[in-house]
Amino acid sequence: MLPTYPRLQTLVRPLDSIRSAMACIDRTGTGIATVVDEDGRLLGVVTDGDIRRAILGGRDLDEQVDSIMTRSPVTIGPTTDTQEIRRLLVDQRLRQIPVVDDSGRLVDLVLVSDLVELPLCSPDITSREIDAVLRVLTSGHLSLGPAVPEFESRLAAASGRAFAVAVNSGTSGLHLVVRSLNLTEGDEVITTPFSFIASSNCLLYERVRPVFVDIEPDTLNLDPTLVEAAITPRTKAILAVDVFGQPARYDVLSDIAERHKLHLISDCCESIGAEYKGRRASEFGIAGVFGFYPNKQVTTAEGGAIITDNADIARLCRSMRNQGRSERGGWLMHERLGFNYRLSDLHAALGVAQLDRLDDILRRRQALADVYGDLLRNVNSIELPYVAPEVTRMSWFVYVIRLKPPFRRQDRDRLVQRMALRGIAANTYFQPIHLQPFYRSCFGYAEGAFPIGESAAERTVALPFFNELQPEDAARVASVLAEEIERCKP
Repeated sequence: MLPTYPRLQTLVRPLDSIRSAMACIDRTGTGIATVVDEDGRLLGVVTDGDIRRAILGGRDLDEQVDSIMTRSPVTIGPTTDTQEIRRLLVDQRLRQIPVVDDSGRLVDLVLVSDLVELPLCSPDITSREIDAVLRVLTSGHLSLGPAVPEFESRLAAASGRAFAVAVNSGTSGLHLVVRSLNLTEGDEVITTPFSFIASSNCLLYERVRPVFVDIEPDTLNLDPTLVEAAITPRTKAILAVDVFGQPARYDVLSDIAERHKLHLISDCCESIGAEYKGRRASEFGIAGVFGFYPNKQVTTAEGGAIITDNADIARLCRSMRNQGRSERGGWLMHERLGFNYRLSDLHAALGVAQLDRLDDILRRRQALADVYGDLLRNVNSIELPYVAPEVTRMSWFVYVIRLKPPFRRQDRDRLVQRMALRGIAANTYFQPIHLQPFYRSCFGYAEGAFPIGESAAERTVALPFFNELQPEDAARVASVLAEEIERCKP
């Protein structure tokens, strides 16, 4: 059943004037006046288009509204399926559909805006980005031109690093870091099971074994207190992930890595611009990696980058991203095994324009997170995102709430489905890596291996979150979420 919202202020009577119907439409902003009898039965509708045509036809505004109304409008019932409503709106080119009961009484009005889906994410592209890409398109340098070095220079400065190496995805960046550190088959890297799968797959590409440890119950990041117990003679690195834009506990992890002579790799694909204890999160570790997929704070459409202060890592990664070519060799001279992980100048130009707006983007996302926090603070059954006090600047990637027990996975999944039926995209973040079919088959993982991460994964709900989301949109999300939580309670 489609959720309904009373809009009875659109009512007029058949003997009312066209002028009164026009005033009704102007007052409600719905674009329609519904004409009903004394018992509330729908007799017809008058739209703003009907009134405009009446005026152009010379009709007197004091004439009765029933003289211009549509007497057999398209209607739906209270239980009409959402997809059927969408079809009617599209096929009939309607902006509104009256909802009537079995007796023909008007009970509601569905507007197109009720069914316009709020997406989970949306890139923030302005004229600046469009102009930057157009300049590259007309320059003749679509790849291996000046835009990539400019992007790398800007990115290195923004991340507090000496070098940045642009690549075609964050996954590619992680893979090249693993290769540049000479991690090979039989080596182990301690990492988190609560992440996008690329943070572990990048190890498997080189036959390095990911060794998972559980996460902190509040930040959802790798739990440093569990790391040392997982270290073996084969451990070569720790790969931390800044989940949802919150930096990992880099001071503790750096200390562990230093004492055990391990590399610390920072997967900051979700945390560009974040700060930990006043220091940019991207400055920690021997190397870090950004991702610039369209759902990220800053996008290059597709792309990523390696950031490091190590000149050898930067040199190796530049070579490997470009089929193993050296900086001095010819186009057909390949010094090592490489890959086609290059970023085009088109993507880089988009990235430069986005980086110019980084501070503003992060401020807007913080403001939206604050709006959500205020709206959801008193909603029962949910936990708001936790930001550790050590995080002196949060870089909001997504806004993820958690349902409190006794909500279970099936309750959460039902909630997500019901929100989608109401035009609001929501999603689950993340599915634990160790429970993915491929990892189960390769390593024999089973449920219960990492209970904190598994519990979080069963109850997370990501809400629509992007730069252009308006406070009134967030209010609608919060309202629908609260209503559907009550319906989905176990």
